[in-house]
Amino acid sequence: MNGLNTPKQTVLLAGLALSANFLSGCVAAGIHGTTYAVKASDRAGLEEAAEAGDPEAQTRLGLSYCCRGPGFSTQTATEWLCKAAHQDFPIAQYELGRIYSGATSRTPAPGQKLTQIALVKKNEPLSLMWFERAAANGHEHAAERVQKLRADLSPEEIAAAEAYAADWRSAPCRYDEGFSD
Repeated sequence: MNGLNTPKQTVLLAGLALSANFLSGCVAAGIHGTTYAVKASDRAGLEEAAEAGDPEAQTRLGLSYCCRGPGFSTQTATEWLCKAAHQDFPIAQYELGRIYSGATSRTPAPGQKLTQIALVKKNEPLSLMWFERAAANGHEHAAERVQKLRADLSPEEIAAAEAYAADWRSAPCRYDEGFSD
């Protein structure tokens, strides 16, 4: 007997492992806190150019708000990215595809992963439409996302993506408008 065979010991070890995972999330959040401050500090220099219609500045400003954590707003990120995407800026189109696919954070801290899974919103037809626009405009990773989504979506969802594409400049530009709850 190795001493780890009782159900009580197994539950205890599972609890300890889960606690360690959440504590590592706290440590990671502390480490990433400096990243949040840096991203937020970049906003001041971008706002004027973004307001003037510069799609690169709009994209960078949108990314500075994207998408979870202190000082972040998926809504604000979506609005800025959409302004650039409507100018056919492929990076913004790709990032909107990510947001609407439910990928609102690139590197969540371990303690945030469960929260994100529970709170994530998706509109895969809208995501597909934005990935297709980005691919058509030369974004190097968008075609992979298009291929995967087209393989995973139902014919009805693909038809919905095509409906968005028919009038893509009128596609939702607010995070909360892209989802039906």
